[in-house]
Amino acid sequence: MRNLFPVSGLVLSVALIGAGFVSTFAADETLRSYAEKNGIYIGAILNSQWFGGGLPSQYEQVHKTQFNIVVAENEMKFDATEPSENRFNYNNGDKMVRYAKQNGMRVRGHALAWHSQVPNWVNNYKNDKKKLLSVLKNHIDNVVGHWKGQVDEWDVVNEAISNNEPQWRTYSVWYQGIGPEFIDSAFVWAHAADPNAELCYNDYNLEQGVNPKAKAGFLLEQVKRWVANGIPIHCVGSQTHVEDTTTDKHFIGSPDSLRSLARELAKLNIKLKITELDIGFKSGINVSKSDLERQGQTFRQYLDIILEEPNADTYLIWGVSDKWSWLGGLNRQKGLIYDDNLKPKPAFDSILVRLQNFEPPQDTVAADTTANDTTVTDSTGLDSTIVIRQTAGPGSVTMHVAGRTLFIAGAKSAKVDVFNMQGRPVFSTKCEKGSIELNGISDGLYMVRVRSGSASLVQKISIK
Repeated sequence: MRNLFPVSGLVLSVALIGAGFVSTFAADETLRSYAEKNGIYIGAILNSQWFGGGLPSQYEQVHKTQFNIVVAENEMKFDATEPSENRFNYNNGDKMVRYAKQNGMRVRGHALAWHSQVPNWVNNYKNDKKKLLSVLKNHIDNVVGHWKGQVDEWDVVNEAISNNEPQWRTYSVWYQGIGPEFIDSAFVWAHAADPNAELCYNDYNLEQGVNPKAKAGFLLEQVKRWVANGIPIHCVGSQTHVEDTTTDKHFIGSPDSLRSLARELAKLNIKLKITELDIGFKSGINVSKSDLERQGQTFRQYLDIILEEPNADTYLIWGVSDKWSWLGGLNRQKGLIYDDNLKPKPAFDSILVRLQNFEPPQDTVAADTTANDTTVTDSTGLDSTIVIRQTAGPGSVTMHVAGRTLFIAGAKSAKVDVFNMQGRPVFSTKCEKGSIELNGISDGLYMVRVRSGSASLVQKISIK
């Protein structure tokens, strides 16, 4: 069970600057600082260009300021660490580990056994099971042993499940040459090389349901077998590469389904980590402001799993800036929380506001979230839980909304500020007659702050 530290004294950490959508969070309010107060890890990869000095200086400043866990995009994979047989190259991995130590960051290792980015020399042994077992064991012994005590967790096996139906990926060199037992062996060898490292199975499409015909359902049965057989597995990594279809206004992949997987894993004493998150749009389309706001809501919904489920502790994004993102290869765009100019997007604000205002339950044991469900469906069709803490106003100041009219009682004159669910200001006015019209605001969920003298009231409203 992790220690959770509630953030106190923060109700609405935004201020009005002009009339535009301007991010107004203080410079010292970082994702990292609030993640640490909430007892979780938040991170992003170090893009491969960083290792050769190919990124602007502000990239590293953003990375080490905002994040407390790091993983290399490519530099610890098999082809990078053992490009030729039994000749290892740890230079880039060592560089990242030094960077992490200097900046107090946790380190993930990615990945030991994977069907992709395997050097060609390995395929020379695909018909020799004994030799191929020796190759994999030697690789794990050396790589994990080299970073023993420095890499905190490893993706031991990556993407070993087929996409087409729930079964093992049969075209992997490891599966073809060894069979599915390579997975069990890899975990045993990794644990022997570093008994203190957390060991994960990592895969994508795990947010698409835990039914027997889904990848997560198949994986869950394998985890049960591993646990029953004493295989040293400690965590499941959900890559969570999610796509926004834009045209029908919903995302492929469900935070609710991933939460269900987390809860099933909790029964087995296994952690759930989000390890490679991005939420992209199809390339070539015009991404609107409302699309980016909706993207931010979905980033927050996945964050809710990590904040609220006791066996979930890591929220790691597969990139920092849209300018250096792998998503172009998937025909996707704009899937990260910083834009091409390393400026924070609405997704960044949505994550920050949620971290600021998360209040863990008094008992950190997993709670039944259906008992006090505050979920409301917004105009995008996505579930949206409260991200800015509602407060009761002193005295008799109250508010309610009917249609597009906001009624305020208990104050002769009041200042009214309306914010979207990313904490950005959208409307401000004075109320002198007990009501104001909200005709210029789009349908959806908003937070309203009413101030009259020393009285202040913050409340969520729905405009339809």
